Amino acid sequence: MTATASELATRPAIEAWLGFAPAPPLAAGVLELAQTDSFAVFDAMRSAGVADVRKIGVLCSSPEHVAAARAAGAGAVVAVGDARTLSAAAPDALVAPHELDALVAARYGPGGSQRRLVLLNPGPALTTDAVKRAAAGADVCHREPEFRELDRRIRSKLRTLAGVGADWTIALLSGSGTSANEAALRAAVRPGHRLLVVVNGVYGERLREAARRAGIDTVAVEGGWTEPIDVARVVDALAAEDGLDALAVVHHETTTGLLNPLAELARTAAAAGVRTVVDAISSFGVEEIALGDGIDFMTCTSNKCLHGLPGAAFVLVSPAGARRARSVEPSSVALDLCTYLDVDSSGSPPFTPAIPALAALDVALDHVLVEGITGRRARYAERCAIVDEAFERLGLEQLVAAPARSHSIRSVRLPDGVSFAALHERLRAAGFVIYAGQGALAAEIFRVACMGELEPSDLHDFVAALERALAELGA
Repeated sequence: MTATASELATRPAIEAWLGFAPAPPLAAGVLELAQTDSFAVFDAMRSAGVADVRKIGVLCSSPEHVAAARAAGAGAVVAVGDARTLSAAAPDALVAPHELDALVAARYGPGGSQRRLVLLNPGPALTTDAVKRAAAGADVCHREPEFRELDRRIRSKLRTLAGVGADWTIALLSGSGTSANEAALRAAVRPGHRLLVVVNGVYGERLREAARRAGIDTVAVEGGWTEPIDVARVVDALAAEDGLDALAVVHHETTTGLLNPLAELARTAAAAGVRTVVDAISSFGVEEIALGDGIDFMTCTSNKCLHGLPGAAFVLVSPAGARRARSVEPSSVALDLCTYLDVDSSGSPPFTPAIPALAALDVALDHVLVEGITGRRARYAERCAIVDEAFERLGLEQLVAAPARSHSIRSVRLPDGVSFAALHERLRAAGFVIYAGQGALAAEIFRVACMGELEPSDLHDFVAALERALAELGA
């Protein structure tokens, strides 16, 4: 039976240590292996009662030991001894005998860095083993057929997931979602024109700042951080301000977990002859997005609601958006959107891409395409219902009213006398990572994200840990 994320978070990363004879001493205990081959590892696993080879660590004192442990697929391969002799064998770690106990405790013990914590932060999110294996696949050159096929598959899957045709072009970038946002903003506004930005959270502020640093004149429609933007105010700004070329809006403002009225905003902008740039970094893959309804540039990342690994980002661009981008003189080398759009036809990226992140995204997209956005949204809603009920029962105040909440993030006011640091420390000790507030809310709230590969049991375990932590803190 597969362990849940929360069960794994309470265990050491390595549950049994094996060592090829003569095995170095270890305070945690070592089961000595008489033979130097991978089958000896499997036999010892059975003796130790560990069913998953990834929970086995092997201590090695020669390159042959490292090779055997690696061939068995051990979760940790630690070489102990002379660095000059052992480094070429490429173990996971290499230490002197007197450093071994400290390494095992710091990296593989119950509180070690390789412990599988339950991430309830809004990205990076928990991923499947299949996604992680894809990232650790064969080394690939981005000028060879293997990468061109990977690139082609990802573009095809993204179009299918977004519900758009081949007339939409895609820019695949290496970097965080912010890199995609900056590339889209620089391509959306012509010289001498201005950008209208919706600002009702930290990420709206970031869009405005990215435009300012790119030399784009901006006008902001600002709103409170706990409510969706008032569309009427955007309509008024579009009518009152001269020279507006594009509207930029964050769909899911993860500062608080609210959803802005994207469909209405995009239609309003289209009616005014203005291109729309949408930051969908924390919404695409779960929330409803109608790309054919006035949206021209949609940015996203390989992680978050798509359940891939961080490191890659993309922009889906409408035909009108592509024409706009072609009419704007590039203001950056690395963030020239058209350079990336050209790869759609050439198959040759301008710079070395984040190939492991793209390989992981390829597999993650298979998963979401099978589940469907509607199915994933229903699964997220089930998770959020668990924490919503718990917050209400515990008397914890949520900042965003239910109709405006996303399907993945909850922002909760900290109880009187409870600091985020204290709450975070206790929950982390139990295996859960929550997230702090941002900006003006940094000292007032904590956030819980229900995205990624979580099971309902993980959220129930989190609720129990939260109750214990609050009781210990006197809340």
